Formats: sequence, structure tokens, C-alpha cells
Amino acid sequence: MEGSKQAETESETAAPLLAIMGRFYPFDDSGIPFASKMLVIKEMQNQSNVGGDGGTGLNVWDGSLLLARYLEKRPDLVMGKTVLELGSGCGLVGIASAILGAKEVTMTDLNYALPLMQENVDRNELSWKGESFLCQRIECKECDWFQPPPVSELCGNSNRPDVILAADCVWLASLILPLLQTLKKYTTNASTKVIITYQQRGREAHEEFWEGVHDMFDVVVVDTEKRAGLEKPDVFHVLECSKKGST
Repeated sequence: MEGSKQAETESETAAPLLAIMGRFYPFDDSGIPFASKMLVIKEMQNQSNVGGDGGTGLNVWDGSLLLARYLEKRPDLVMGKTVLELGSGCGLVGIASAILGAKEVTMTDLNYALPLMQENVDRNELSWKGESFLCQRIECKECDWFQPPPVSELCGNSNRPDVILAADCVWLASLILPLLQTLKKYTTNASTKVIITYQQRGREAHEEFWEGVHDMFDVVVVDTEKRAGLEKPDVFHVLECSKKGST
């Protein structure tokens, strides 16, 4: 019986690894077509010895591709808005938001991820600035969910975000509560919309996140196929959240 329990535990521990093999959404670091532009996002080899997140901020994950494609179908969610992104990693989602016409974009992550993020911002400057100059600025700033800075330090003149994005940040169970608390801290008024995508990798982390996000926010689980004509596997989730009691 004890051996059976041990095997079950080992199986649950291994399950997350099986869930992230390969990509569902096409990606090429030489460029992907996006909103009539070419979005070029470079990655680096995963460095598990950096950061408190296993070095995952140096790679492009399916949840980021899903959120970028969802925003591409629903540009009204970011156009003309002040956008704050948590766990931006390589910068794909934040840069995509700028291409779609966000007014200001602040991308955040741990310090080790910022150089590559900034490189990708610079690499795509012609695409996100474009001819219309809808996006006035993109900035890359450090944000540790265990010690998050005041939102005013991140959003500059705007002082508060209209939209907060988080793509594929539900990875380690130890980061779930700090992530949710940081999202709640930055959701300063009723009109702030929080859009989260993530890939379900393990039962324990999923249940903890699912319960926590519904406790802290009013949550709409988005059917992307009905709302935006965007296909996704069942293990991927898109949530639109707002301050409790604001809807």
C-alpha cells in the first residue's frame, strides 16, 4: 500500500512535465505574423539556476502565445489603454499589446529577465511604434511578487493600469499566492481588467490557483472559440477578472 502511495505521488509530481512538451501555437524566433506586422521574439536557453522561477522567463510559453493571439482577436481590450504585465519573460505579450495600440506598456519580471526583454523591445521598435505612434512608451521594470513595488513606480505618469496581463505564470505552487496578492494590490479600481492565461500542469497548483483567483476577483472564464474564434486545448485557460463586487 505504501509503495502504491509513493507511485501515485511520483506520478503526480511527473505529470506537469508531460503537459508542457512541445507547442500548440506556432512560434518561430525569426518572426511570426501578428496584426499585419512581423513580431520577432528571441529566446535564450533556460537557466534553472537563476531567479526564483527556475529561469522560465527566458523562454516563450504557449500561454503567452495564446494571450497574444486572443488580444489580436480582441484589440479593444488594450487599444488606447495603459497596460501592465506581470511575468513578462521575453516580452511577447507586452510588445504585442503595443503593436495593437496600447497607449503605454510596462512589462515586468525578475531582474535576470530584463536584458532579453529590452532587446526584444528594441528589436520590434518599428512594429510597435509604426506610423501612427499609438504606443507612447514601453518600459521593462523589475517586479518581485514577494516584494512588489508600488504600482505608481511601475506605471509612471498614468499612476494606475487600465489592464493587467499575466500569461502562463501559474507554474510553481509557491508562486501562486504571491502572484494573486500582487494582482490584487495592482487592481486599484473597479474599471481595471485583469486578463490571465495559463496552462494547467498539475492538479495541486491548478486547484490552489483556481480557488485563490475566485476568492480575490470576480472571474469570467472565457470561451475563446465563441468569443474570438480562437481554438485552444482544454488544458489552457483564459480568465477575465475584475475587482470583487465591481461587476
